[in-house]
Amino acid sequence: MTSTDARARLGEAMRTADVDAALAAVRALLNDVPSFADAWAYLGNTLVTRKRRFADGLAALERAVELEPANPWFAYTLGWCREYAAHALARPKGGRAWRAEQLPEQHADALYVSARASFLRALTLDPDDALRGDIEDMLDVVERATGVAWRSPHGAG
Repeated sequence: MTSTDARARLGEAMRTADVDAALAAVRALLNDVPSFADAWAYLGNTLVTRKRRFADGLAALERAVELEPANPWFAYTLGWCREYAAHALARPKGGRAWRAEQLPEQHADALYVSARASFLRALTLDPDDALRGDIEDMLDVVERATGVAWRSPHGAG
C-alpha cells in the first residue's frame, strides 16, 4: 500500500461520525501498515479522549512516538493525552468508577510527570510557533496541577 493510499484511508476513518467504526477502520489500516505513525496517533488520541481507554490510547501514542521520535506533534499529543488522563483520574466526575481496562499503569501523579516530560521533549523538536505556544500552555497546566515549575528561574525551560 502506498503512503498516499494509507493517508486516504486514515482520512476516511477520521471523517467517520461513528467513533467505533472509525476505530475499527484505523485498526484495519494498522493491520495493513503497522508502521503508519499518523494512524497510531489518531487511534491513541481517539481512545483517550473519546473512549477513555487510557491504557490502550497511551500505548498507541507511545507507538507513534517510537515510529517518529522527531515529530513534535506526536510528543505533544502524547503529553496532552497523559495530562488528560491524569486530570480525569485525579478528579473523577460524579464519583466515576473506572473499569480496569481503562486504567493506565501509571497513577495520576506519575502521568503528570510523564506528561511534563513529553511536553519538554516536544520543545526540543523544533515545533512551529503555534505548537510551541500550545506546549508551553500545557506545561503551565501541569505546573498548576503539580506545583512543579517547568521553567528555570532564568526563564529557560
